[in-house]
Amino acid sequence: MMTIVYIVSAIILLGLCIFVHELGHLLGGMMVGIKAKVFSMGYGKGFIKKKIGDTTYQLTLIPFGGYCQFYGDDPSEEREGKEYEFLSAPPWKRIVTVAMGPIFNLFFGIILFYIMNIAGYTKETNRIIIPEELKKGDYISAAYSAGIKSGDTILEIDGKKIIGFSDIQSSVIFSEGKELSIKVRRNKELLEFKVMPKLMQSTGRYGIGVVPYGRRVMIAGLMDGDVAQKAGLRQMDEIKSIDGVEIKNAEEFINYIKKRANREVRLKVIRSGTEMEISLTPRVNEIVSVGKEILFDLTMLEKIMRKKSLKLDGDSYDSAEIYFEKLRSKAGKEVTLEIKGKPYIGKVKVEKRGFIGVYPVIAPEMIRVKYGFGEGLVRAIVEPYEFIVMNLKGMGMLFSGKMNVRENLSGPIRIAKIAGDVAYYKGISAFIILMAKISIILMVMNFLPIPVVDGGHLVFFTIEMIRGKPLNEKLMERIQTIGVIVLIMLGVFVIINDITMLPFIRKFFN
Repeated sequence: MMTIVYIVSAIILLGLCIFVHELGHLLGGMMVGIKAKVFSMGYGKGFIKKKIGDTTYQLTLIPFGGYCQFYGDDPSEEREGKEYEFLSAPPWKRIVTVAMGPIFNLFFGIILFYIMNIAGYTKETNRIIIPEELKKGDYISAAYSAGIKSGDTILEIDGKKIIGFSDIQSSVIFSEGKELSIKVRRNKELLEFKVMPKLMQSTGRYGIGVVPYGRRVMIAGLMDGDVAQKAGLRQMDEIKSIDGVEIKNAEEFINYIKKRANREVRLKVIRSGTEMEISLTPRVNEIVSVGKEILFDLTMLEKIMRKKSLKLDGDSYDSAEIYFEKLRSKAGKEVTLEIKGKPYIGKVKVEKRGFIGVYPVIAPEMIRVKYGFGEGLVRAIVEPYEFIVMNLKGMGMLFSGKMNVRENLSGPIRIAKIAGDVAYYKGISAFIILMAKISIILMVMNFLPIPVVDGGHLVFFTIEMIRGKPLNEKLMERIQTIGVIVLIMLGVFVIINDITMLPFIRKFFN
C-alpha cells in the first residue's frame, strides 16, 4: 500500500505541474495565433487521439507530464513562412508563448495556496523544544545559549512574523549565519533574544538547535533486524503507553526501555488512527561512558571510527571491538579519549541497558491555519513571493558555496520521495501545499536564462526583437549545444545525488 501511495503521489505531483506548464504554452500560443501541432498529456505514443482544428490532442500510456509541439518549432525543418508557425512568428509572439508556461506554474501555485488558505490546513507549531542532548556536549543549541527555553513560542525573527515551524527554519537557514533578533512569548511575557545561528555540518544549513513542541512520542526510524522491527513496530507509529504507563516524551520512553532488559513490555501503539498493542522484550546493550560527555555502544563506536580519528590514552587500534574491550577493562579508571584531535578526560563507566533499536522523536504539535476570502488571497500572493525570494537566495548560497550543494540540491527522484513522504505521513492538505511550492519552483527554474530551457529562449527572442533580426544561427547552435551539455552534466549529478541520498542506499554504504 505504501509503495502505491509513493508512486501515485509522484505521478500526480510532477505530472500535474508539468502538464500545467505545457498547458500554459498551448494557451499562450492560442492567444497570439501560434498553432500547436500536438498537445500531449504524458509522454510516448498516444493511445487516445482527437484532432480539433489544427491540433491533435492525445493521451499516452505514460501519464507523466506532457508536451506541446508547435508547427515550425524545429529549426532544421522547412517552414512555409506563415505567422502561425512558431519560428516564423514575430519574436514578441514567441516570447508570449514561451513565457506563459512558467507563468501558468506561478498561477497554479497561487490558486493552490488560495484554496488551502480558504479551506484551512495544519502546519507544525511555532512553539519550540530544545532537546536535552543540545544543552551539553559538542553542539550546544544556539537558542539555548541565548536564553530561549523549551516551551517558548517564537513570534518574530528579524521583524518577520512567524506562524509555523517552517517559518523558523527558512528564516534561520537563509540567515547566512548572521545574528538574529528573535521575539518569543513565554507564558504571558514577551521577550527578545539575540541568537547567532550555527552551521550544521551534517546538512550544510544553519540552525539554532530547536525542534517543534509536542507531547506525542513517535518512531522516526528502526534499526534493521533489531527487536522493535521484529516485533512489528513501524516508522511513524505513535507510542501511547508502555505497560499502561502514559508516555509524554522520548526521554521517558528511552528511560523505561533502559530498565527493562530481558523483561517483556507491552506497548500501546496508534498507527494511522488505529490503536493496537505490541509486546516485545528489550535486549541487553552494553553502554560505555567517558565522563559526562561521551556515551556510546559498540555500533555507535564503529560509526565514530568510520568518520573520525580515535585514540585511547594516546594509542590507536584497528577495530571498534578492540577499543570497546580496552574501555571495558578500564571501568572505574580515568582515561583520555581523543576524538578527531579533541581530548575528553573522565572515568569509564560500563552499564547494561535495555535496547529495542528505535529512534523515538517528539511528534510536532500541529496548528490549524485558515484565512477569510480577502486575507486568504493576500496570503496566496505574499507566500509565493516569499518562497520565490527564498529560492533565489538559496541558489545564490549554493553557487557561492555558503550552502552544501549535495545536501540541498534535489532532483526528480528526491522530489518524488518527498511527495510520497508528505502524502503518506502528512496527508492531502500538506501534499497540495507541496504541489504549490514545486509548481512555483518550476516557474523559477524555467525563467533562469539558461540555454535550452524557457529562460534561454526568452533571452534569444528578446535580443532578436531589439536587433530586428535573429542571432547568427551557428552561434545559437553552439550556445544551445553548450546548454545541453551543461544540463546533461547537471542532470547526471542530480540523479546520482538523489539516488545516493535514498535511505536504503545510505544504509547499504554505511
